[in-house]
Amino acid sequence: MNASAYTPAAGLPGIPVGTMVRDTATGRQGTLRDVLPYEPPDSQPVPGSVVRPPRVLAFIRPVGGGREWTTDPGDVVPLP
Repeated sequence: MNASAYTPAAGLPGIPVGTMVRDTATGRQGTLRDVLPYEPPDSQPVPGSVVRPPRVLAFIRPVGGGREWTTDPGDVVPLP
């Protein structure tokens, strides 16, 4: 069996991907795009450095398009 590399977007409990949300940390509003562990490019081990573990982030796209931003999933609430 050939497994697909595609992993569907996760969302949050009670907040599916595509929901209009507010980032309570910034007050910004947008569409929830995904929630996943993010490993920054500079997190690769370098001898003598501290390895940073992946961090779970919510990815949100602003209304009308533009650059997505990330926030802690606990700061995401659905808009009424």
